[in-house]
Amino acid sequence: MRAAVDSVVSAAVTEALEWHPKALGQIVDKAQAAAAAAAAAKAAREMVRRKTLLTSTVLPGKLADCQTRDATEAEIYIVEGDSAAGSAKQVRRG
Repeated sequence: MRAAVDSVVSAAVTEALEWHPKALGQIVDKAQAAAAAAAAAKAAREMVRRKTLLTSTVLPGKLADCQTRDATEAEIYIVEGDSAAGSAKQVRRG
């Protein structure tokens, strides 16, 4: 039964889309927009998950977390004393 229904529906949809190519274009546009929205939602979920992981771990007072994964944008500062650490953090934000 399923094969018969699939065959009839497939033929009817194919004929309808051949007669109305504009509708086919709209369906394709909607599918592409939905795929882009799904990808953006996944990226947002990953960002929230990553931020949650980073904020849930408590770093000791003398360590500061890096906000980038790009090695060309990240630096390690080794300083002596709390006042030097504060100055380094200010320079890093600026």
